Amino acid sequence: MKTVSKENLYQLKELLQAIDKQHYMDKPEVLSGASIGQHIRHILEFYLLLVSGSFSGTISYDKRERDVRIEGDPEFAIKTIDRLLIGIDTLDENLQVNLEADYSVSRASQNLFSSSVGRELAYCIEHSIHHQALIKAGLIALGSENLSKEHFGVAYSTIRYRKDQCAQ
Repeated sequence: MKTVSKENLYQLKELLQAIDKQHYMDKPEVLSGASIGQHIRHILEFYLLLVSGSFSGTISYDKRERDVRIEGDPEFAIKTIDRLLIGIDTLDENLQVNLEADYSVSRASQNLFSSSVGRELAYCIEHSIHHQALIKAGLIALGSENLSKEHFGVAYSTIRYRKDQCAQ
């Protein structure tokens, strides 16, 4: 999972190296008032919480910082990715961790689940791909779809399925 996670982060980094700051901060209607930068921040903060939580033994995606530097500055987001690439290398995918989550609006339902770093890496990949699909929709709305690669925001199982369909 570490290799795939890093590939996923490299895809984001490639987009960040190509996008201008204005498009990064624009809020196309299709993203319901969010910017591409906010989606990038959201993705990266999940990965950041996974890395830090692997050391403490508890991961809580609810406790994001919502660091506006990531959502407002593509260069800062790139530096965050570079830090994450190093952090992911330190992870033990077999390490057991707790996942802490509240799935209520009223903060009344704190849950603790057993998980592993490998399982949470898989979750971060799927979560990232989902947001990459939204980012791609935003890029299309901005007339900048050329900034992302063909498979950006497409699940690996969908890519395999499409390849199998073409082979038939």
